[in-house]
Parts: sequence; C-alpha cells; structure tokens
Amino acid sequence: MTTLRISLLPPARERWTAIGLVTLIALLAYGPLVPWLGFYRDDWYQIWAGTTLGPRSIITLFSIDRPVMGYTYAATFFFLRDSVLAWQLYALLLRWLGALGALWLFRKLWPGQPFVTTSAALLFLVYPGFLQQPNANTFSNHLVSYTAEVLSLAATAEFLDTRPGWRRTGLTIFAVAGALTCWLLYEYMIGLETLRYFLLARHALKTTGKVNAAWLSRFLASAAPFLAPMLIFLFWRIFLFDAARVGVDVGRVLAQYGPSPVLTVFNRAVELIGDFVEAAFLAWAVPPYERISSLGAKEIVLGLLPSVVAVLAFLRYTRIPRDRASPLRAETLRSPGAGPDLILLGTVTTLGCLTPVILAGRDIRWSSAFDRYTLHATLGLAMLTVGLVCATIRARTQPSVLAALLGLSVLTHQANAYHWARFWEEQRQLWWQLSWRAPSLESGTVLMVNLPSQRYFEDYEIWGPANLIYAPGDRDPEIAAEVLAEETAPKVRLGLSETRYMRVLIGIPRDFRNTLIVDWPSRQACVHVLEEDQPESAVTSGSLIQSLASYSHRGQILTSAEAAQPPERIFGPEPSRGWCWYYQAATLARQERDWPRVLSLGEEARGLGLTPSDPTEWMPFFEAYLNGGNIEQGRHLAELIRADGLVAEQICHKLGQEHFSNRAAYLEADQMLCDAVPPEPVGPTQAPPA
Repeated sequence: MTTLRISLLPPARERWTAIGLVTLIALLAYGPLVPWLGFYRDDWYQIWAGTTLGPRSIITLFSIDRPVMGYTYAATFFFLRDSVLAWQLYALLLRWLGALGALWLFRKLWPGQPFVTTSAALLFLVYPGFLQQPNANTFSNHLVSYTAEVLSLAATAEFLDTRPGWRRTGLTIFAVAGALTCWLLYEYMIGLETLRYFLLARHALKTTGKVNAAWLSRFLASAAPFLAPMLIFLFWRIFLFDAARVGVDVGRVLAQYGPSPVLTVFNRAVELIGDFVEAAFLAWAVPPYERISSLGAKEIVLGLLPSVVAVLAFLRYTRIPRDRASPLRAETLRSPGAGPDLILLGTVTTLGCLTPVILAGRDIRWSSAFDRYTLHATLGLAMLTVGLVCATIRARTQPSVLAALLGLSVLTHQANAYHWARFWEEQRQLWWQLSWRAPSLESGTVLMVNLPSQRYFEDYEIWGPANLIYAPGDRDPEIAAEVLAEETAPKVRLGLSETRYMRVLIGIPRDFRNTLIVDWPSRQACVHVLEEDQPESAVTSGSLIQSLASYSHRGQILTSAEAAQPPERIFGPEPSRGWCWYYQAATLARQERDWPRVLSLGEEARGLGLTPSDPTEWMPFFEAYLNGGNIEQGRHLAELIRADGLVAEQICHKLGQEHFSNRAAYLEADQMLCDAVPPEPVGPTQAPPA
C-alpha cells in the first residue's frame, strides 16, 4: 500500500526537525552528567604518557597493534590534553555526528519515510547495550572509527543515486576515505562492509533485473573503489604488519583453529548466534536492569526527567496527540513494507559486524567493557529493531512502542552515567584523601588499592594517577602498582620482584617488599592506609585485604616531604575538609607519634561535630588520649569502639605495647577495650562529650 506523501511540513523543515530531535535526544541521553564524569580504565596510561612524555609518545604506545590510531589519538590529545570536560564533549560530539550519519543513510535507503528513518536513527543513537560512552578518552577512538564508517556508508548510498560527475566523484572519495579510516583504526569493524556490498549488489540488481554477467560487471564497477583499498589493507594487516598483541595478531588468532578447525568453527558459529540474540534482544533487558536497579530513589527521579522529555519530544514529532491526519501517522498506518526490508538489512549488517569479532575469539559480555563489540553493530541493530516493530506491532501502536524503547534507553544511559560518575567521584576522593595521608611516597613504592564499589582491572589505573600526583614530570614512573586480587596476593606474600611492561614504551620495576596497601572499605568510611603493625582494620574490608594488611609498609610514606597535591585540572578542587581530612591528618601524625598534633586535630573535629561512620577511625585519637594521659576521653572512645564487638575483638588480637608510649598506657587501653565483653551495638557513633 502506498505511503501518503502529503506533508503538513515542507520536506526541508521536516528534515531540520528530525535533525533537531536527534540533537535533543543526544543531549538528553549523554549530556546531563557530563560535568561529573572523568577519566577511567585505559585512559590513565594514555593520559600519563601524553602529559609526561608528550603527544608523540602515544604514537609509540599504539605502534604494536594499531599504529594509525596512535597518530589520530596523538593529534586529538595535542588539542584536548588532560581536560576531562573536553574529552567528554568530544565523545558526545562524535556520537551526535554518527547519529546524523545514520539518519542520512536511512533516508537514502527509505526516502519519504520520516517516521521509520528518524526512529532508526534515534535507536542507533541510544542503543542501551553499549555503555562505555562516559569512558570518553579511550572510546573516542572507537567513535572516530565508527562515525567515519557510518558517514562512508551514507555517502555510498548517496552516490548510488547521483549521476556521474564531480559530485559523485567527491562522494566516492569521501566514502573511501571514511572506510579506510575505520579499518585502520579498528580492524574488527571491517564487518560493517557487509552492508556496503549488500547495498551495491542490490543496486546493481535493480538495474539489471537479475543476477547475470551484466549484474556482476555493474557490481564490481561500483565496488572497485572499495575492494582495491580493502584488499591492500588486508594484505598489509595479515602478511606485512607484525602485531605484538596476541588479540590482534592474525597468525596467533588463526592458530586457535589449528588443533580442531571444524569443531572450532562450529563453536564460533554457535557463539555468533548467541551474541546475535544478546545484542538484538537481551540488550533491551539485561543492561537496563543492571544499571537502573543500582539507582537510588533520587537518582531514578532525576534520571526519569530526561527520559520523559525524550518520549514527549518523539511523540510530538510523530504528531500523534494532536493531528490524526499527520503524514508521519499515515506512514505508520499505510506502509508496512519497510518492515521486512529493515529486518533483512538489519540482520545482515548485525551478523556481518559480529562475525570478525567471534572469529577472533572475542564475544559480547555485559559485565565488562566487552560490550564495546556492540557499538559497530548498532547500525544493524537499529534497523532490525525498528523493522521488527513495524512488521509485528499494530500500526497505531508502533509510535508508542518505539517511544517506550527510546525512553528506556535514555533512562539506561542516565543510570549508566550515574554509575560512571560515582566511579569518578571515588577516584577523586581516593587520591585527595591519599594526598592528605601521604605527603609523598618513596620511589619504587608498589601501590595496591581497593575501592568501595568499583574494582581496578589493570595496574595502570593506579600508577597512572599516582605518578601524575607524586612524580609529575618524571619520564620513568616512580610509583608502581598492582591490582588487589587473589591471583596477585602471592606476589605480596612472597615479596617478589619483577618488571611490568606497558606496550613498548613503559617498563616499571615492582618490588613487592615495598608494598603499600590502600583500602577504602565502604563509601561511608574514609580511605585507610594499612600499616604492618596497625591494630585495627575495617570490619567491612574483605578477607583478602585483612590477610595482606601485615605486608603493607607505612615506611613507604615520606612524612616530612613537601606535600603532593592532585592537579586540579584533572581531579578538580580539593574536597571540603570534613571528618576524613581530620582522620587522614591524624593518622599521619600518629605515624610520626606526634600525639599532641593528633589531640589537637581531635579537639578541632569534635568542635565541628564531626564523627566517623567506621568505629575503627577513632583509633588514632584513642591512642593519643591514652598516650597523653587523658583516661576519661580514652574511656569514652573505647566505649564507642567496643560498640561493634567484631571491631573490638579484632583490635584486641593485635593490640600491643608498641602502640603506646609506656606500659601503663597500654594496660589501660587493654583493660578498656579487651577486658569486658563487648556490648551489643547501640547505634551510630558519637563524638566524645566536651
């Protein structure tokens, strides 16, 4: 049935309205929490290298696996440097440009169908399976590659409808350049070429009417500008370039098929089907549930606001509420033919995108950054989703269903932004509190850090910021690191020595006899620097942390050195000096056995009405009162500490005379904390009475 072509809006005005809607949804989905996002994961070694060694060092970093990316990233870093906000806005700009490219492509494929094409572009923009957008520094490289390919595909669709001449030539050059950019940055995105050759083949078939020699000739003529550079690229990548990383080395990837190629291919085919189902269907349930369920009530309300605005804007665009004669509405009621075509193109594109990933031994995983492998499939997934809606849902209900998917996606990205914002705030607080506690660190210190709600996966997430703070400008990282995990614990217990190499540029010696363990047991507590003879550790700390506490050496902290300070351009201004500042300053003074300083800090904190959430944080002040002879105040703190029986029991196992200036003070402390049976918890801890 023919689509109603009469429009209340002129085509140009409708087109700009659609572009405006795409822009609005991009801002609603990714913009609200941009000022609260930061650097994460792989960002840190790149930021350290670019800031310390200069942008050219980034070229060397990526020379081992994706050398062209080193040049594009170095050029970008030259302008954006270590500005958190600049990287976030840059990633948002790339996301928006990619969505405009998708809108351009879809409108060339389905002209005269604004509802279908705009819906597909919006779902492309906010697909809820890819949640790495806030990791902007690292994933801007992915977005550059993907945006270049999307624009290349759109230019291809454009020149197919353009007569030979300078415009067609220009579009061809633009499309080839975009495709080359994509392949050279991320070779696994070459699967998107499936859509290009499908479009070229279909266009040739429309001309010849059947598959024959004329069809093949016409197809090869239109595909030649892309086939030639792609074959050259593949030859270089497979036979000439020697990748040092296992995951991108073609020879090592092919070696996986050696022992049992048929069985391996079969298993990979099964994985491909599984990943297709995950990306096309489970992505609309699993990531939204995981992210949204982690929100508090206030965050849900705030996250719903952009989501509701997005839904209302989309419904207003379709003009459902007010104008039942709208061409957009008529399109959905009278043109079901787009559905099967969208499903076909969406399925072919998605499978084409996922195939290189699966063949290389990778797959989609929602619980890690491996959701990255859905990014370049979003073009196909958007077409598939809209196609399924158009083919299976009643015409009058289609706009509402797509609006619901749009709203769910925007809410998911809001929840995701809160997740990453919390991660950034934890990092900021960690480094500021550590700088309060440790003015400087010995060269060669091996930092091991535990965060309250996140975990580090790589050591450079720790040594990157640590060296920017404690050894700014030093071309060889002075501070080493290792992640806290069961598999790394033996290195600490055995005091091993090794060198950790990062790509081909960075080598960091690690002597685990110089380990300093930093534990942040919960978001309610302060950061705790563990010490080998420290009697207390937070009960909320895991068993691994507590088992390694005796291997953490406070001597790695240089107490008399000039205090280091996190650079505000990266970590923002110093947080307000609440309880944790007094706790960190007191533990630093405790390390120096400067009991008058501890008492002074305690009195000042008490005057401000500051108290800890973790009773172990009373211990520096308890020791100071006992060593200063203030038995009454010490007894009151002992009651607060003993309110948690587990804390008191743990302290009593480790409390020794070495923590006190004389035996009398030790005996008093032992009697206060350990002689009586700890009472049941009595509620929140309170400050000692004045």
